Amino acid sequence: MDLKKIFEEKIKIEPKVMAIETIFNNPKRLKKTNFSPAYQRKYVWDIEKATYFIESIILGTEIPPLIFFNNISGIEVIDGRQRYETILKFIKNEFKLRKSGLHKFSSLANKNFESLGHLRDVFWDTKLRIIEFGFHSPKLVDEKIEGLVKNEIFKRYNSGITPLKTTEVDKAIFLNTDLNSLFKEKIKNDQIIFDEIWELFKFDRKNEEILFKKIRELLVLHKIPINKYAIKKQLLVNKFFEYLSEEASDEQQIEIYESFISRINILKRVLNIFKERGFDYNRLISECIYWAIQIFEIEGKNPDILDDKVLNSLAVYINENKDAYKLDRSSFAKILLNRYVKTSEFFHKNFGVDYTVYIQTSDTFKKQEKVIDANRKDTETVSGVESLRINKPEPSSITIEDIVRQMERNRFLIRPSYQRDEVINRKKSSAIIESILLGIKIPPIFIYKRKDGISEVIDGQQRLLSILGYIQKGYLNESNTTVKSKKDGYSLSLKEGILKDLHGSKFKNLPSSMQDRILEFDLWKIDIEEKSNPDFDQIDLFVRLNYKPYPIKENTFEMWNSYIDREIIEQVKKISNTYEDWFYLRKENTRMGNENICTALSYLQFKLRECEISLDKIQEYLDIYKIGNRINFRIKSKNEITKTLEDTQRKPEFLQSCKSFEKNFIQKVKFLSQPEAFSKTHEENLNSILNVKRRTQQSFYALWVFLFDISQEVMEKKYLQIRDDLRHLFIAMKESESKDIFLAKVVQLWEKYKA
Repeated sequence: MDLKKIFEEKIKIEPKVMAIETIFNNPKRLKKTNFSPAYQRKYVWDIEKATYFIESIILGTEIPPLIFFNNISGIEVIDGRQRYETILKFIKNEFKLRKSGLHKFSSLANKNFESLGHLRDVFWDTKLRIIEFGFHSPKLVDEKIEGLVKNEIFKRYNSGITPLKTTEVDKAIFLNTDLNSLFKEKIKNDQIIFDEIWELFKFDRKNEEILFKKIRELLVLHKIPINKYAIKKQLLVNKFFEYLSEEASDEQQIEIYESFISRINILKRVLNIFKERGFDYNRLISECIYWAIQIFEIEGKNPDILDDKVLNSLAVYINENKDAYKLDRSSFAKILLNRYVKTSEFFHKNFGVDYTVYIQTSDTFKKQEKVIDANRKDTETVSGVESLRINKPEPSSITIEDIVRQMERNRFLIRPSYQRDEVINRKKSSAIIESILLGIKIPPIFIYKRKDGISEVIDGQQRLLSILGYIQKGYLNESNTTVKSKKDGYSLSLKEGILKDLHGSKFKNLPSSMQDRILEFDLWKIDIEEKSNPDFDQIDLFVRLNYKPYPIKENTFEMWNSYIDREIIEQVKKISNTYEDWFYLRKENTRMGNENICTALSYLQFKLRECEISLDKIQEYLDIYKIGNRINFRIKSKNEITKTLEDTQRKPEFLQSCKSFEKNFIQKVKFLSQPEAFSKTHEENLNSILNVKRRTQQSFYALWVFLFDISQEVMEKKYLQIRDDLRHLFIAMKESESKDIFLAKVVQLWEKYKA
């Protein structure tokens, strides 16, 4: 079926702007609208995210457009279900606004739609942007074609998202914070200090924003009880750091920096002792000791008494309790709390310092938190709301050519200082170019027009850089220098796209008509002018557009559910639903994790059909590797699962593999974890076998490897003995001398239970 021809000849695309009241206060339209068609994922937003979104509407903040498909029978929400359903739930008074999600109007906490009072009219009048797809003549299109088109649109609007990392959002939030700026300036300008701090707090890669995020945390952690920090890490750290920065004078900020460096110097001595003694060291040890030393000083102790003898004793103590400082699962609340308690016990035993109020929530902390909350900027009146609502005209259109011309005049700043670096993904960039060539509207770009005439790109940077890189045009960066995209002059990656014949094409090789189509393509541009919005904060909008994103990840069931053959999807869902009370990855299955693991395990069964039974062959598609003392399992390429599911010729084989997975794996596990008389449930027994409290994908992959060469007949005869042996294997996964020794144990298990 030629989707290219369908999009070019039969599809109509209508951009619209509609008030919330028009969309959600019209019973007839609501009845006609299906916001949860089969290809959609579930509702995944939490109350905090939903609250933040509702606050954004009240502020008049622009939100991404809703994508609808309009046919004879009704309207389907193709993209924007989370936004649509959140508004619907709020209007129906199904949730109240949560304080933690309100960044401007904390006075709205615990209010539902009914109790908004006069702000209801503000809410009803807010306009939403819509892109509505449909057919010129629906009667000429059958159900199969319509399904393919809707799935393609859904995939196109959901696969191009590269969400901001928390460090990238934090970079923007704290960009103009004095204390953060002071630390950045001093540490980045002193390479020796930077390297010393980095060695103490090593992360996976040298990303300076990760380091400064950790420093902000260290500066305020002593003010937050560890039992609270373990649950609400970043929320509390950000709140307390903002307050510290605002309250500290210039002199106090210098003192804070000098105190920080003095503690870093103590940590350097500790690290050297660990090296001399041959003890393992990691960033968790640095974090805990820094916290303990800071409190040590606050409690009136002189840090000079922490001489080499004391620090040697501390090193020995931590090494004796090294299990508490393992990186594995280190962020889990119980493990984190135990780590800090262990550290405090050394200082309490040796110096009599009581750390209780720094570990458990106290009245002092509660009072301090109230003071901080009271000092946050808040607007309670309608006039206050109106002063903060963004004053913006209707969106205008601008061609790619016009943007290039403005950049050549140095009037278009694509990368202001709060923006993230360019994301290099040729496949996603190619999909944007393909959408342009097909005439499919792409989300708008948000522009902040400063009084000096410069236009800052608040949102849409990656889309613009994808276009500029393809047409090989430069742009103005944050240093006011014209540079080229990192993917300048890339060729299209469209092997799996609609325009497959353009795969590998560079812009200069396209026919002139296609080049013109790209250059003359109209982008939606939403301008927010500084002179009309004196209280507008462009960083706030940047954060709102990127706060707690829940994008659909590629190579997951949420994405497969949108376009893979329905028979396969329904088969997987049926298996998942049948055993969900005990065979699950997550009890709260909002992100379709249970269907995801069932698909992945069915894929392993599928691969098993293609090769002989041996560990060497299995490791061609299932990675078994060792990190530290731990053995890990993961599928080598989840993209291979996607390719298998997309291959229509392999559909019968994959369906058979789903049945084989149910019969030869789930049924074995069900028998293996059967409840004993007056004893545990399937669920509890399976957790016991896996030796986990929180299940992981890798534990299921490991179980599949352990069981696939043990027959059902042997299982029924010796299930109690097999259960014990499996439990010991899972325990061995966490403490193993080598991968080879561990795999030898797996082979021994197979040999022991050969039919």
